[in-house]
Amino acid sequence: MPSQEQALLVCKDLSYSIGKKQILKQISFSLFRGELILLRGDNGAGKTTLLRSILNHAHHKESFSFSDSNSKKPQISYLGHELGLYTSLSLEENLRYFLSIAGIEFPREKVEFLLRSFKLWTRREDPIFTFSRGMKQKAGLIRALLTGGDLILLDEPFTALDRTGLEIAVRLLEEYSKNSAVLMVTHDPGIPFSQKTSSWNLKEGKIETSAFSSL
Repeated sequence: MPSQEQALLVCKDLSYSIGKKQILKQISFSLFRGELILLRGDNGAGKTTLLRSILNHAHHKESFSFSDSNSKKPQISYLGHELGLYTSLSLEENLRYFLSIAGIEFPREKVEFLLRSFKLWTRREDPIFTFSRGMKQKAGLIRALLTGGDLILLDEPFTALDRTGLEIAVRLLEEYSKNSAVLMVTHDPGIPFSQKTSSWNLKEGKIETSAFSSL
């Protein structure tokens, strides 16, 4: 279990509908720093909707509270199917831009470590449109790790990664989850996590939780 007793995020009775279809039905949960949670569910179950609702928590003020934020705006990052990168800018320019709008000073050593980990250091000045699909995915993941100081929301973050890239991403997520909460949508049952994770299943608008388990 996470070592911190105070929840980073508390969600109470979150509901969301599209037209007459109710996607989320009075969902309640808490997220803690140190947690790495895998969110599963059938296509159309509402997994992406849940992540986006958390990201856009200001639109659901009655459902969300950040009890660990010390009255400051929480730092939340989101990596979805659209990677949110400007393809005409270089990788480093993208990172500088997203860090600046998040109000985070450019962490030179941390950036170099992440780029070298994903073997993108020598490509940092190249425009994103020259990257392969897998390289773009790595760049998007780096952006999310750098800007999600409190909460990192990931929607199928390992898409297009080869086995080596997957293993590197897993190790980095485990490291970052020590100080942040990580909520990740995945359909992959064989992700090689070495630490304990928690699994949520979104079904019929409700979250079913499991005990902590190693994958």
